[in-house]
Amino acid sequence: MKSLVFDTGSIISLAMNNLLWVLKPLKKKFNGDFLLPLGVKYELIDRPLNINRFKLDAVVIRDYLMEGVFKMVSSNEIDKKSKYLLDLANSVYFAKDKPIKIVQKAEMDAISLVLHYGSGALVMDERTLRLLIEDPEGLGEVLTRRLRTKIRIDKDTLNRFRNEAGKVNIIRSTELVVVAYDLGIMDKYISVGKKVHNEFRKDMLSGALWGLKYKGCAISVNEIKEILRLKNLK
Repeated sequence: MKSLVFDTGSIISLAMNNLLWVLKPLKKKFNGDFLLPLGVKYELIDRPLNINRFKLDAVVIRDYLMEGVFKMVSSNEIDKKSKYLLDLANSVYFAKDKPIKIVQKAEMDAISLVLHYGSGALVMDERTLRLLIEDPEGLGEVLTRRLRTKIRIDKDTLNRFRNEAGKVNIIRSTELVVVAYDLGIMDKYISVGKKVHNEFRKDMLSGALWGLKYKGCAISVNEIKEILRLKNLK
């Protein structure tokens, strides 16, 4: 069975923009599993259930898990791989000879799950892990600006990490929303009865992309403009 693995941030981005619902018809079209590692379930459901501010979001996401939209997966093998990758990732960058912690356990749980099941992609909105895999030098520059100090990259550790995780395909919540747009799933926002008001398509897609950007998804202004151009919504 084919699958996608979800990280915490992508689901939060969708939930905060009232777009979590698109996952149900997308999963049906995908005809595969939407997987959650144990660490992501803890961040999305278990911990927020004890925080009044976030409790309702946790209840809604728990319902998606109970309905089978998401499938929670854990094993000793996945956990072991996750801890190994976490140690590697957090030993790549150094400031003043001290390692910089750049990723969390839940993110490595997600990577490990992708590797374990050979999943098609990891759905992740945060930029750091994607840069570590795709552009580690660029991430080093980001850390230099952020910390205002010289950053050293341990090339050997970086290569060991990328040998394990470098082939993981990462997509964002924005890509899922664009697919939902292409499939007509989001047309309910611009429909009255059976009539679809196509003149509102740009507002709908643009609003969704900008909303995701401002609530956690690492997508640039130029990327949003390019998506709208490709959809003839300039």
